[in-house]
Amino acid sequence: MTNERRTVHSNNAPYWRQFIFLGIGMIAYTVCRAGFPVGLAAMSKQFEWTAFEVGILSTIFLLGQAIIDIPAGYWADSLDRKRVIFVGLFGLGLFTALVTLATGFWSALVFRVLFGVLEGVYNIAQFAVAGSILPGQRALVNGMTQVFYGIGNFGGQTFVGSLLHLYPGFWQLPLWCLGGFAMAYGVLSLFLFQRQYLRRNETQGVQAKLGFWPTLKVVVTNIRVWKALTIHACNMIPNWAILGLGNYIFIQYRHYDPAFSSLVFGAGAGAGGLFVPLGTMWADRFGRRPVVCFFGLWMCVSVLLLFYLAPANWTMIVLGGCVGFGLNSLYTLGYTITQDAVASASMNGIGVATGMAGGFGYLFAVLAGPLVGWLIPLIGPLWSMNLVVIGGELLVVVFGFWFLKDEKLARRTAAAKAS
Repeated sequence: MTNERRTVHSNNAPYWRQFIFLGIGMIAYTVCRAGFPVGLAAMSKQFEWTAFEVGILSTIFLLGQAIIDIPAGYWADSLDRKRVIFVGLFGLGLFTALVTLATGFWSALVFRVLFGVLEGVYNIAQFAVAGSILPGQRALVNGMTQVFYGIGNFGGQTFVGSLLHLYPGFWQLPLWCLGGFAMAYGVLSLFLFQRQYLRRNETQGVQAKLGFWPTLKVVVTNIRVWKALTIHACNMIPNWAILGLGNYIFIQYRHYDPAFSSLVFGAGAGAGGLFVPLGTMWADRFGRRPVVCFFGLWMCVSVLLLFYLAPANWTMIVLGGCVGFGLNSLYTLGYTITQDAVASASMNGIGVATGMAGGFGYLFAVLAGPLVGWLIPLIGPLWSMNLVVIGGELLVVVFGFWFLKDEKLARRTAAAKAS
């Protein structure tokens, strides 16, 4: 009976405190994720990889996330979230450092997939916590995770870019530093998080008693979940075409200095991520459909200007911020609309839905790197990015307008029941 006791607290302060600790973990998670692609050009020169091989390595870790995300969502529902967070943080830091032991393409691929598995454990746990502890402000809270993501994106890319500028070709050094930082915070997290504030209005024992497969069936048979996942998947391919290969294209084909390239995608996109709560607040206020469609169109214009028309000066950094704003807003809203589909007065099952958003989205995102790498010899690097990114975001607009017609009404009904 004690395991099934509802954890209801009227004071939001302890939940916000846990969210801040979760956000610091998001920074550790993101510096490892965002730092690796900056060093890909140096790695490809050392190992003499083709553009297609680089494309695979830029996004193959997402295969690990796609594999683990649904089980990770179930673990976030049924197991001790504090321990799940620790395993994810420590593991992703460990494999960030261990990839420096790679001796060629295949060993690097294995290390990156294992990194993705552990990264997925943390990513799903943090979104499951953020999406459930303050349910009345779900989109806003999920959006605020992207503030920390923006800080990590800036920190990871600029840190790696600066070290590569000082020590050209020494790509191992920044990965040792970033991996060590993530592992250290993983250990510290055991002392910072409080179990009773990692859940709210939910029963930890219910999902464990129901079992994994019945819980998964409840979510999988929900048509609203699949509509949300379709929108999310259409954004994930453009998302990782930019995050995985943006720096590589600028450094390898435009011959920009790694410090400048990382400034565009780190400082620019990172600063754009800081404004994501504004976009998700609009989604809470005006409904999901208009905001999703707006950001899809915003991305089309921003990416075209950044990759094809902008001169190599401060204009690129500003456009990088515009891309970061749209990219991270749509990424966050993908998780949010999936959580909306299963949310009720009880938050049970929200972890599995979050895991499905991650797993399904990353399964498609894995294709981004190989697709762009395959297109580069055919139509050139810049138009490859434009085709993949703009094409995907136009689908976001179409499906967002089609599938989210009644989303605002559904959210109001769910909020009324919760109150």
